[in-house]
Amino acid sequence: MAVMERCCCCRVKTGSLILGALFLIGSILSIGRDVKEIKETDEFRNEDLQLVFEDLQMDSVSVDQMQSFLTTAYYIAIADLILSIIMVIASGLLIYGVQKGIARFVVPILVLIPIDFLIRFSFVCVHSLNLGFLHPLSIALNLVCCLGMVFDIFIWLCIFSHWQQIKDELDRKDDNEMTRV
Repeated sequence: MAVMERCCCCRVKTGSLILGALFLIGSILSIGRDVKEIKETDEFRNEDLQLVFEDLQMDSVSVDQMQSFLTTAYYIAIADLILSIIMVIASGLLIYGVQKGIARFVVPILVLIPIDFLIRFSFVCVHSLNLGFLHPLSIALNLVCCLGMVFDIFIWLCIFSHWQQIKDELDRKDDNEMTRV
């Protein structure tokens, strides 16, 4: 299988370490944001929503759409919180596995990135069904999710390439040890 040697301007090992650190930092920040969003959504009630609509004079979104959007955002925050907790663990394993050259520690992130891709895709579908595909809020949210999905593909390719390099290196070591007699 074809393996990338370089990820942007650096080797895939360095790219994997950088991506692991960014995933770790981003996931920790996401946990804090999601916990705050879940707490605030629990405190936000229908009466508050009506007052917000009267103050902002929103014409493009109905109260029902906004209530549905907030309910959806609440459940998306819960899913994102769970994913972020798992991502902290997987990115820690990625950093350790890349640093020590242990392929099996890289595998969890290789499984989690496609799951993240599918969750982002489901967010796009939910937002489109909830508000309508051409609604300005839906377009903005879907654009961000789709951009993240494109980045997921390139990130996965970089990490997969390094995982493949680690496996190939271990296979060569095993072959060399077997031929010595």
